[in-house]
Amino acid sequence: MDPSAVDGAVRVKTCNAWLHELAVRPVRLGRISTFVLVHGAWQSTGTWDLLTPLLEEHGHTVITPVLSGLGTDQSRLSPEITLQRHIEDVSQELSRLPPVILVGHSYAGMIISGVAENNPARVQRLVFLDAFIPEDGQSVLDLLPPEIGVHFRDIAREQGAGWRLPGGESQLDLWGLEPGEARDFVRARLCDFSLRCFEGPLTLPANRKSNIPATFVACVAQRYPAREFFKPFAEKARASAWEVVELKTGHDCHVERPSEIAMLLLAADQSR
Repeated sequence: MDPSAVDGAVRVKTCNAWLHELAVRPVRLGRISTFVLVHGAWQSTGTWDLLTPLLEEHGHTVITPVLSGLGTDQSRLSPEITLQRHIEDVSQELSRLPPVILVGHSYAGMIISGVAENNPARVQRLVFLDAFIPEDGQSVLDLLPPEIGVHFRDIAREQGAGWRLPGGESQLDLWGLEPGEARDFVRARLCDFSLRCFEGPLTLPANRKSNIPATFVACVAQRYPAREFFKPFAEKARASAWEVVELKTGHDCHVERPSEIAMLLLAADQSR
């Protein structure tokens, strides 16, 4: 039996298996793809600084949309910034591009699901990097354990006027970042976030993401505290017969192992 098969149908692979598959596939010369990389909560476009050049050196175009109120736009963070605003930010980018490979990390699983719902013809493939996979009417808080929602609301009430969630060492701990270069890299690119983005429900009446080829990357390092939060989404991806790849990192796999994520994205591009 193929070790990557589960229940005879769903393919679950380690990162090494994907890299081997890419190595033996014929390369499609001359095709240039566009990757749109969407970052998660408390982060910024700078989170892709290690990954972007690895894709560009293969000749591909990489777009890293600025999400309203985050990163370089953090001076405009307010209670009016919502998940829907972030979906609009990315949709505007897609309106100027050819069909893309749309990649979302963590919270951005919500964003790319909404973008695909509104612009299915502009998305060639979806890639969820340890990300939420929502259904119609769900919010991030619906997808997290109830005690996490209580914790976030307490933090917002005590430290952020009821809506602001400050970025800091607690996020780095939760994401399984050990002391060292990767943790320093992510820390330098942290910003505050808004609870409103976690509270707003996502409207997916047609669930158009289900008709788009998709890959899910599950981060499975043992010393990764949030691993159990995202495990259900890896299981959901398997049940949906998506490509599922396991990588032994914490949450920020694109920072801890940028070369491997680049190769995975190139493999996903060739498989479409």
